Amino acid sequence: MSDAILSVQGLQKSFGALKATDDVTLDLRPGEIHALIGPNGAGKSTLIKLITGELAADAGRIIFEGQSLDGVDAAGRARLGLARSFQVSQLVPGFTALENVMLAVQGASGESYRFLRPAGLDAALTEPAEFHLAHAGLRGREKVTAAALSHGERRRLEIAMALAMRPRAFLLDEPMAGMGADGARDLTALLSDLRAEAPILLVEHDMDAVFALADRVSVLVYGRVIATGTVDQIKANPEVRRSYLGEEA
Repeated sequence: MSDAILSVQGLQKSFGALKATDDVTLDLRPGEIHALIGPNGAGKSTLIKLITGELAADAGRIIFEGQSLDGVDAAGRARLGLARSFQVSQLVPGFTALENVMLAVQGASGESYRFLRPAGLDAALTEPAEFHLAHAGLRGREKVTAAALSHGERRRLEIAMALAMRPRAFLLDEPMAGMGADGARDLTALLSDLRAEAPILLVEHDMDAVFALADRVSVLVYGRVIATGTVDQIKANPEVRRSYLGEEA
């Protein structure tokens, strides 16, 4: 659609005889969470790598805010505002939460990394870093090293770092992975609020989170999108129920 921030058109990628991405077309619209679901091996990670520029497509186009991404490498796509959670984070375990986000703020400014010269005092870095940490629910955890944070807190730190990159769209790859029920519930609430900052293409296996968050869902099976629709439409789709949800149509 013309109002889409991100448009994937007829994307194809093969590895030898294996078609990992088979004529995939989908889009991401302002203010929405578009979930991408499918069984293991469906091609979800390959599709995300094609969008971020980590892999080159065999055919098809990716349009981001009206601009073709042909020839734009992964770093260039990140600079345009296409933020992948675990790609942009690169947590430094021995750095504090604040220092990790300061690095992201520094990178977003286009400066070369100064490795936080004694100027952990630099307000141009600390103030936005503190703001993004608070936004991600980590107020009071600024001085804790990344290694000492809980699993859920590290996921929040990744999101704070993604926010520091001033994203125009988020690509989040299984943010609920490894979380217990309480952590998943808290992160679901955070992601629901996050769509106001930028739309989210969400790859996730936690169906409770998907059904709670998604405005639209696309189902990928053997590299092919077999259905796109609202949560209710996907739940009622006979092919989805048979191919992915494991139910009889």
